[in-house]
Amino acid sequence: MLERCQSGRMGHPAKVLTVKTVRGFESLPLRQLLSSGLIHQSNLMNYSIQKSILIVIFGVIIIIAFTYLIVFGRALKQDDDHINIALALPRVILTSESTKINNETYLTSNTNSFIEAMEKQGFAHVEQMGSAHIFIKNEERYVSSSKMYSSYFMIFSYPTKINNPH
Repeated sequence: MLERCQSGRMGHPAKVLTVKTVRGFESLPLRQLLSSGLIHQSNLMNYSIQKSILIVIFGVIIIIAFTYLIVFGRALKQDDDHINIALALPRVILTSESTKINNETYLTSNTNSFIEAMEKQGFAHVEQMGSAHIFIKNEERYVSSSKMYSSYFMIFSYPTKINNPH
């Protein structure tokens, strides 16, 4: 570990780097350790570069996590399945597709992408009644309910069969 030592005498450098982790050489300046061959400058430079890279990587990760929580933090508290929603949000944002959260719910940024996802599974959209969407599959009627998750996203339930009293 490198530390800076202060010199109080006139005419001497104000700061001299010394190595604290090499036993028996605690008071030797870094220049002497480098010239004696105890420490190689390439190792010291590699350590410095690696340390800088790690600091940048951790900084970027922290900034991304902080931004994610600021943007979606309030919305993530609305539903019980907030971890799966948090994992689905990037896909919905980047692709504008309806994304399956679990076996019962989908997250989407618009109604049309949910309808398209259901049509790929063999459902035909019949009509919308408020927050409910009516589908037909194999001549049976199904209903899916929706709710606003935030001002930008909606949660849809997977269509469930409607029991006909006939």
